[in-house]
Amino acid sequence: MNKLLILLFSIFLIGCCNKPKLLNNGLTKKVIKITEYTIKVKTDSLNNKIQDTLVVTEKKYNDDDQIISRNQRNLFADESMKIEFIYNNKKIKREIIKLSNDSTNFVVDYFYKDTLLIKTHSEFQNDIFRFEQIGKYEYNSDNTLKQSSLLQQSIHVETNDTIMNTLEISKYNDKKFVIKSILSDFIKPERNRITKYEYHCGVLTKKRVFNSKDSLISKTKYKYEFDKFENWVKRESYENDKLNYILTRKIEYK
Repeated sequence: MNKLLILLFSIFLIGCCNKPKLLNNGLTKKVIKITEYTIKVKTDSLNNKIQDTLVVTEKKYNDDDQIISRNQRNLFADESMKIEFIYNNKKIKREIIKLSNDSTNFVVDYFYKDTLLIKTHSEFQNDIFRFEQIGKYEYNSDNTLKQSSLLQQSIHVETNDTIMNTLEISKYNDKKFVIKSILSDFIKPERNRITKYEYHCGVLTKKRVFNSKDSLISKTKYKYEFDKFENWVKRESYENDKLNYILTRKIEYK
């Protein structure tokens, strides 16, 4: 009887989530800045692991725990992207995106109905292509996010040919986490994908990717290391049981 009680108690503990409530920044505490390092893991001919840092991303936050800037440096391509986030009454109204290889700013505008975000829109053109992106958001009767969609289209300026036309639909659970995304590529349908996500205590633990015929083509499991505030500072990605990426975070708390 005692063994049975111990077993039931252990199962109860494993199933429980005692993690503190997350703030708008996705963490348990207020922060000034988060610096992320995306590291690619490869194996050489002698089975030695080689780690290359591909991307360094720096995020800064305001007193309302909202992101105000994102600076991403792609080390492998010697390129960078800077994003400034503009707010009005604590609601994000605009993103201003600056690319190091283009002098034109890329702007994303946000539109609301009462307090709910219903649409995002951005348009961009340079000497080569014209790009448009439209995001739409749907809600349940209790105003929790149910589904979002992102349409992206790119047209060549000279030939007027459509070089990109994709639609991604994301479905959410009652915790506001994406549990399924459906990517449709209207130019290259062989790239169509369905991705399913699994979480534990608000942390992504597994991702499975299926092709248009519903055949599993990859599965990724995530392992974490956490700091004393229960925020993860290291995430290892194992695709088909092989370590391929490491994401580390340096968190500067307030």
